[in-house]
Amino acid sequence: MPDCAESKKEMNRRTFVAALGAAALPLPLAAQELAGDGVVAAVNERLVRVLLASGDAVAEPKQIDAWHFSWNGRTYRGGYAYVQLASGRRGLINAVSLDDYLYGVISRELSPEWPKATQEAQAIVARTYVLSKMRPEKTYDVLTTDSNQRYAGITSESTAGRAAVDATAGTIVAYHGAPAQTAFSACCGGRTADSKDVWGSALPYLKSFVDPNCAGTPEYRWEAQVPYDTVQQILDLPRAGTLHGVELKNMTPSGRPRSVVFEGSASSVEVPTGELRAAAGMKVVRSTFLRTVTASAGGLTISGNGSGHGVGMCQWGAQRMGGKGASASEIVAFYFPNTTLGRV
Repeated sequence: MPDCAESKKEMNRRTFVAALGAAALPLPLAAQELAGDGVVAAVNERLVRVLLASGDAVAEPKQIDAWHFSWNGRTYRGGYAYVQLASGRRGLINAVSLDDYLYGVISRELSPEWPKATQEAQAIVARTYVLSKMRPEKTYDVLTTDSNQRYAGITSESTAGRAAVDATAGTIVAYHGAPAQTAFSACCGGRTADSKDVWGSALPYLKSFVDPNCAGTPEYRWEAQVPYDTVQQILDLPRAGTLHGVELKNMTPSGRPRSVVFEGSASSVEVPTGELRAAAGMKVVRSTFLRTVTASAGGLTISGNGSGHGVGMCQWGAQRMGGKGASASEIVAFYFPNTTLGRV
């Protein structure tokens, strides 16, 4: 008869492998040992599968110990495994417990110098966000970029960020007893965006409303110079001929234009605002909350408000609220009206 401890260890290992999903390829020791030695916190707390890279030339991670590995110059908690992606390419994932994952997110998303309440609000919102992305039928849950939440393992951790995660352990944003679909961006520019206008999905707690908190913050107003050559071919602007003017059209209730019309000597070319932003560069044109677009011989001058999609929590607004004494629960309630704090 096997030793009880060994039997429990093997059961935990099988639980870990099952949590990775059927698409997981044979696990390296780091992943196998994650649930071993009688320590099953990662399994009990849920495993987040973070896609670190994909392709045939991905560098091999190096195991540090049963709980850590290094890859691409960074150190990560948890284990790693290879999965077969839908594209047919091989993917490298970091399988890590929920709060260990959040340790690597909080200070990647905002400064560890920001108010404690702001960081705790970010932890609650980020925890809720990743829960909505965890689907066993998928081969991974989240990316490491702005497409989901920024994450760089232990490299991006801070004492303040870990404290915020620990202080809010198990706390989520809830709507009618279930995890809400949360979102956040750097700055809403004075008015949050409606989820329906941005993603086509209307949610009662992701409506547009005036947010005075972020006024005057670094991302609140911006202006960008975009060379005409940068965008003209991508957006088919030569079809318009000589440009006479530019007009913002189809405004959403939050004041964001859905499209930009380039009036020319030959025709008018209407471009979705998101496409203009993508062509110019997401870091150049920081949001679709445009105020003006003017054309000259040198190119386009674009001014706007905010940074990011503007839905949900405005991080700079949350920073100002925390600095004025608001609690994490007050910040969450402001940005996600009609929700409550729940437990997971």
